Amino acid sequence: MPKKKHSLLSIEEPETPVDVVVRDSNLPSPDGKVRQYGSIVHRKATVRSILAEMEGNHQTFVSKETMLYIAEELNRRMMEKFKRGCSVELLGFGTIFPTIKGSISETDTPGKIKKQFDVGFTPSENARNALKNLTVFRVRRPSVQHIIFSIVNIFKPEEKNLLEPGCIARMTGKAIKLGGEKSGIYAALVTENWNGKLPARENWIQMNHVTQNKPSTLEFYAEGLSQGFYVFIVETSLSAGGKELKNSVIIHSNVVQVLE
Repeated sequence: MPKKKHSLLSIEEPETPVDVVVRDSNLPSPDGKVRQYGSIVHRKATVRSILAEMEGNHQTFVSKETMLYIAEELNRRMMEKFKRGCSVELLGFGTIFPTIKGSISETDTPGKIKKQFDVGFTPSENARNALKNLTVFRVRRPSVQHIIFSIVNIFKPEEKNLLEPGCIARMTGKAIKLGGEKSGIYAALVTENWNGKLPARENWIQMNHVTQNKPSTLEFYAEGLSQGFYVFIVETSLSAGGKELKNSVIIHSNVVQVLE
């Protein structure tokens, strides 16, 4: 008798929506246009959280403590292999291996070459295929980390964005604390209907006497200014969390009027 053909039902995994954050690149572009790049917002899964999930779903045949011991021992042994210059296969996700970042010369000393040692990773085909399950839910800009809200004369706080030459100005904002390799407060002369493009840096006037330096408040003497319209510029190398950044951040205020 001929064998019966069984119809196989293919169960498709539900798609997983993710957010994509678009940022402006700091790298120069040959055509002068702002280049953008994106990153996927993702949550972090750890070995402990996965084991806890397995335990909660009653999918374990040994204790969570035993599985955690095996995972930590496997991690330790894989790290030891990597330290010895081996490439290590990461459980089907891909291969991690020691590599050299940047160019070198045969005349370079071993010490100089060693400074360029880096970590390389080649994802597996299974890992690449897993991305097919992801779909874009929404595209958005990152939340603003550094921003200036207003500037006032501390003796006339009711008059926002209105100063007098030589007065003590108070700037309020978010993540405006000065610090790191490059930082400072500057003023640049603009027109009343300023278009938002900062004047050349050589035309910035530095405020040299800062009396208060906090993440939400800066106080300084508005010196070297004559009557006119200005934007105040803050340059800081600190992140919103207070960590030093590789590249400084430049933010500016709205137009501030200086009256004699």
